[in-house]
Amino acid sequence: MKHLLPARAQLILFAALLSGAFGISCAAPAPAQYRNLPKAGFQSFSAPGASNSQLPASTGLYLRPGENRSPKNMAEPYDPRHQQLGFVRWERKKMPLHIWISPGLKLPDVPLSELKETRVDLVRDMLRTSAPFKGLEQAPGWTPEMNDIVAAGIEEWRQFETEGLISFDFTEDPRMAHILVFFTDTFKEADAPGGVTVGGNTCSQPLPVDKARELSAQGKEMVPLGFLQAGRGVMQNPVVIELATMINGSEGKLRGAAAHEFGHALGIIEHSPYREDLMYVDRVVEDLSAGDKATFRALYHSNPQGVL
Repeated sequence: MKHLLPARAQLILFAALLSGAFGISCAAPAPAQYRNLPKAGFQSFSAPGASNSQLPASTGLYLRPGENRSPKNMAEPYDPRHQQLGFVRWERKKMPLHIWISPGLKLPDVPLSELKETRVDLVRDMLRTSAPFKGLEQAPGWTPEMNDIVAAGIEEWRQFETEGLISFDFTEDPRMAHILVFFTDTFKEADAPGGVTVGGNTCSQPLPVDKARELSAQGKEMVPLGFLQAGRGVMQNPVVIELATMINGSEGKLRGAAAHEFGHALGIIEHSPYREDLMYVDRVVEDLSAGDKATFRALYHSNPQGVL
């Protein structure tokens, strides 16, 4: 005669055997832990369908979760366009672009939401003074080694020089610079998605291409302050990059953040919707993807509606 265990005991024994065989825990799972990655802070967004480009349109910053690329679309471009102007990039006649990386200088704190409207004007006004940036303090957490790391991130884009798309160098004189890099510990009131983990921000004031052509017809070109000649030029609107030392505490994070922000400074205004791309809003990689490269090539082979 078989001895049968009570039904409750059979269930307990079965659960124990199952746990031993498959490693399944009967304990309640621990809450999932999430880590906010640095978000890029470029303040302009693209408008889907804003031009006749065949680039796929994206829906904008934070309007949908990140997507994963598939083997079929690994090298497809995304939409980098400016919301009002469309495609924006540097004119080849302005090459090489001159980049100045400050010795850790921190610009005055303003709320993150106000940077778009104020940063370029502030830096341009400072450049016009006899001692630009005098009195600015170094950002907490900055070290001289960080400038080498930032430069290494910017160098990610050097590969496009061999294709004749861009060229750039570094200058020690901010008045000669098209693009200026500053530092901060954290961004004030960074309460947008990403919270206090905003790792970088880039601000620029692109010029409509028609306005640029009008100036050129008058014999005036937009150049950095140090290149101005009386009656023959207009001061270039500087592109201002800021990087957070507290968020980009490791070499990899800072290099990736610098590369990402420099992509914005070159004209990739909108973020990629794909996690595998350097220009994804919550960047998780440190190097240019095939999609980033395709986007940049498409941008610099386009007829722009705005110029930097």
